[in-house]
Amino acid sequence: MPSQKNIHQLAEITKALAESKTVILTEYAGLTVAEQNILRAEAKKTNSSFVVTKNNLLRLALNSKYPEGLPRDVVDVLRGPTAVLFGKDAVSAAKTLTKFAEDHENLKIKTGVMDDKVITLADISALSKLPSYEELLSQLIAQLHAPAQALVRQLQAPMQNLVYGLETLRTKLTA
Repeated sequence: MPSQKNIHQLAEITKALAESKTVILTEYAGLTVAEQNILRAEAKKTNSSFVVTKNNLLRLALNSKYPEGLPRDVVDVLRGPTAVLFGKDAVSAAKTLTKFAEDHENLKIKTGVMDDKVITLADISALSKLPSYEELLSQLIAQLHAPAQALVRQLQAPMQNLVYGLETLRTKLTA
């Protein structure tokens, strides 16, 4: 008979899976509780959550989300101490976890699932190098703003040239 604690934790994992676009599985053995709390705080800043869970509960939650069966790559890594990063934004979740893993060698990224597809360590690394949503938005705004700026410069050029010409004429007459 399952304990009430396991039932509650399974419900939380299932809910987090349903709300997440990205799930990254990690091995956290060797991380202190303080380091885990730091990672949780960093993850929270990016609307992600870092959860230590039992492999069986995670397997049950994944089986309920993917009734056709889990990908073999995910089943193989559900051994040993496993923690999961549930992220609403794949890029910021990957950035947070990759940056933390660089600073703390005890955290090892295993694999992940993004948009119902398995992502490898190389994919997670590539995601972490992409610009964030906010950076992409600012780049888009700059690109949309550039033609208007160019038009303003072109419209102001004749007036500037007239002022430069008059200033040159004034310096020649006064000299």
